[in-house]
Amino acid sequence: LLLLALFPHLGDAAKWSLRKGRQGARTAFRHESLLFARAKKAMASSAGGAMAGERLVEAMKVVHKTAYWGQMSLGTPPQPFKVIFDTGSGNLIVPASSCTVPGCAPHRKYDAKASSSSAPVQNEKGEGSSEITFGTGQVSGDFYKDRLCIGEKLCFDANFIAADKMTTEPFQEIPFDGIMGLGFKDLSM
Repeated sequence: LLLLALFPHLGDAAKWSLRKGRQGARTAFRHESLLFARAKKAMASSAGGAMAGERLVEAMKVVHKTAYWGQMSLGTPPQPFKVIFDTGSGNLIVPASSCTVPGCAPHRKYDAKASSSSAPVQNEKGEGSSEITFGTGQVSGDFYKDRLCIGEKLCFDANFIAADKMTTEPFQEIPFDGIMGLGFKDLSM
């Protein structure tokens, strides 16, 4: 209710396309590998030893078998993307139209030139691009600001990474175009 009071346009939440689903074993394994690789490394090197780390990771898998994803758009006119909502990261990452590697091939791509509201931006460190390494893959790309919409009425300007490189594993096999990091700003680049 507090969110509705602060953001009255959230009342249109019933129109949002939020999906909850279970993927096949192969896709779920790749998805879990992407999201939990950092935790696996931390547990393996922790004082509890590898066995305790394996039990914790196994317990995490049981709790996190379900993924949430939905539709959002970037740009003017809107360019639609299916993204996974990830509370463990703070970046929005979508493939760029310039990305021709296999990791980008099956996904929709953001075309900055096709958007009248697109602008290249820099982060707090004055950098215009970044490289992010996950436990099982890597992305790199440029920072942009553009109009982001979830549904028709929840729209705002957002900074994001348009990835010009994405490793084949795991990105070629994932069933969504990008990652919408919902984590704290400290988790973003």
